[in-house]
Amino acid sequence: MWDMKVTEGGPDEVGDFVAMLHDYDSWLVPARYPYLYETLEWEEPPRVVKQVLRHARAGQTRICWDLLTRITGGSVLTGEAPEFAPPAEEPELYLHFLVTRVRFRQLSMAALVTDARAEAARCGARLLRTHCWTGEDGRFVREYEELGFTATLEFEELRSDGSFWRGQVLEMRV
Repeated sequence: MWDMKVTEGGPDEVGDFVAMLHDYDSWLVPARYPYLYETLEWEEPPRVVKQVLRHARAGQTRICWDLLTRITGGSVLTGEAPEFAPPAEEPELYLHFLVTRVRFRQLSMAALVTDARAEAARCGARLLRTHCWTGEDGRFVREYEELGFTATLEFEELRSDGSFWRGQVLEMRV
């Protein structure tokens, strides 16, 4: 992580953040996982834009930068888990929307997870949780496990078109 820096994000970075979510340059949609793009729901204006902007205004976004001050990744940290995650029995920090550009994926993911872990410790939370798409071969779950997370609950979330988005909740002790 020597060449990555993570800072609090704000409304100025929302465009870059959302572009990483929507762009084929994002780790969410690498060429070898063409069906993942179809699992994302986009509407006009995209709901995700509103969500990320709300988190940015609340000071909950984290932005990863390289030495050339390019945005290489982003995440959202909150004290609240999504509805599909069981309630935590202790204070926690939840990592949402972890996204990076493909070129910087490993370094940016590691930097953002390290930052989230440090923020959890700073806030007195001993639990850091997140979730990811399980699809195809489970590669994303393995990537999170390599970063120190342990897979816990598998879930399916019903989408507006009647299909299901398959996911995995993961956790890390801080």
